[in-house]
Amino acid sequence: MLISSGVLGVTAGLGTWTLLAEARLAPGRSLIDDVLGRCDITAAPPEAKPGRLVRASFYSARRKRSVGYVLAYPPRTRAGARLPVCLVLHGLGVSEREAFDALGYHRVLAAVVAAGVKPFVLASIAGGDGYWHPHAGDDPLGMLTQDFPVVLAQHGLPVKRFGVIGWSMGGFGALLAAAEQPDLFVAAAASSPALWPSYEDAEAANPSAFDSADEWSRWGDLRDRADKLRGRVRIDCGASDSFAPEVAAFGERLPDAVHMTKGCHDVPYWRSVIAEQLRFVGPALTAA
Repeated sequence: MLISSGVLGVTAGLGTWTLLAEARLAPGRSLIDDVLGRCDITAAPPEAKPGRLVRASFYSARRKRSVGYVLAYPPRTRAGARLPVCLVLHGLGVSEREAFDALGYHRVLAAVVAAGVKPFVLASIAGGDGYWHPHAGDDPLGMLTQDFPVVLAQHGLPVKRFGVIGWSMGGFGALLAAAEQPDLFVAAAASSPALWPSYEDAEAANPSAFDSADEWSRWGDLRDRADKLRGRVRIDCGASDSFAPEVAAFGERLPDAVHMTKGCHDVPYWRSVIAEQLRFVGPALTAA
């Protein structure tokens, strides 16, 4: 049977594209991952009937705007109960509601508390799309460490020590906050943290993440902060996540902190690791 040179050329071209996409040197890696089932997550996190959700907002002086927040209490605890607090930092393009409306953090919290983890509160807050670091006219990191504790104290919650947890952009934010304020954040957990090896890579992926190379050098490069996180951080990342190479490289500075398993940069993966992250943060938080 004769095979035309055109067919051979297309086949060779597809083979070359596949190799480049696998190496993340050409677009299309996500398509390959989907076809090969690399993003298929079958295990669901443990869930239970959640406790009370408190939704409110306040004016943040550091962000110069009104921001929403949600407090998730474990079951059988009243709103205002004096329980330790873990902050929840959302990913890009969503709000403080995503942690509960899409990811179900409050239902997983109920399950892990029922299984023996001491009760604590999850506090999710709107941080915008600025990667949880200071920009001109907007300081979500300052909001976390200065403005929000005042509000939490008004709810009767302790504010001298926090846990912090987040995914994607919020995973980066959780690592940054814990590194910047080690006395304030006793433990941090990050899912698929948005880490880049250079300002050029960050700008190519998301031009709004950092306003300049100097800003990325000041806030975006976490490699020199790794020592400040040792022993206080858990990082989970899917092996097929676009951030996996940089997360693995960052993990070389933090032995035993990074857990790389099957999955992609998506909600099913993030949901799959919530319980283990709450089990990690909870004991450190309630022992503080």
